[in-house]
Amino acid sequence: MIKYFANNNSLVVVLIPIFVALHMLLDNFFPSFSMTTIGQENLWNLDFTVFNLLTSRILAFIFICVNAILLNFIFNSLSFYDKYIYLPSLTYVFLVFLFPISLRFGEDLVAHFLFILSFYNLLQIQQNDDARNNAFLSGLFLGSAATFLPAYTLFVFIIWFGLFTIRPFVWREYLLPIIGFVFPFLWVILVNPFFLEEMFSFSSYLSHSNIGDFVIYAAYLIVLVITLLANKKVLARRLKSSIRYKRIMSVTFVSLLYAATISTFILLFYDTYFYFTIAIAILPFILPYAFLNIKRKWIPNTLFYLLILLNILKFLY
Repeated sequence: MIKYFANNNSLVVVLIPIFVALHMLLDNFFPSFSMTTIGQENLWNLDFTVFNLLTSRILAFIFICVNAILLNFIFNSLSFYDKYIYLPSLTYVFLVFLFPISLRFGEDLVAHFLFILSFYNLLQIQQNDDARNNAFLSGLFLGSAATFLPAYTLFVFIIWFGLFTIRPFVWREYLLPIIGFVFPFLWVILVNPFFLEEMFSFSSYLSHSNIGDFVIYAAYLIVLVITLLANKKVLARRLKSSIRYKRIMSVTFVSLLYAATISTFILLFYDTYFYFTIAIAILPFILPYAFLNIKRKWIPNTLFYLLILLNILKFLY
């Protein structure tokens, strides 16, 4: 399966909605997978539990597919690789499957969509071009994402790092992301005047009660190993790549490390691994390299199929 997504074969995109539909179908026929998410942190006071089961699944299906395809578009349009591939979509989908948002519509999927748009505008910045428009839009989309998942607030520093890495210093370009970021909160305050008290509660968690936390921690370990394999490939590729590629990869890797650090901090101090979801929208830019032009393909391939197996076992255990 992986080799088809690693080639320029646009027909494989059809498999993405099929995978998502099959995953939801498993939840329908094997509901023994007990899933609990407590706490809705969006600052708009929206209650995503009011949707009936069918509506919630349809919305989740749409957002997962759109996010997967959008990630793939960004990966290819920014030339992360020499040819068009579809591995970013595949990796995003199977990472999302580890979280409740793959089965029910929630604020996280909306936050992913907005964060992806923010990241796209950040990576579009060119060294010799005026970056004010992209800087503002990156901040605007990030602020919008933070109103649905406040943990993304901390990524303002990533925008500044991206500007510092890609562009010469222009003070307006550092100010505009803040203006863009704050703008959505001017609307939030109209519906939730006390949103500042709720921003960093970190009250969400998920529980796989039938099989314990083994599924999540085993999956995280697999993802970590695949990421390390991908990093090795990226480091080798950087030696003969353009300056532009080196800079966007630096921003991407720092973003991933930043997300992992934030998520680990929350895990240690708030005892919830729910917030590793913020890294899902970044990993698809890194993980594909573990499967591309390598000698021992069986290692990452086996790990990826184990990840798929864990996503199935959580229903059948």
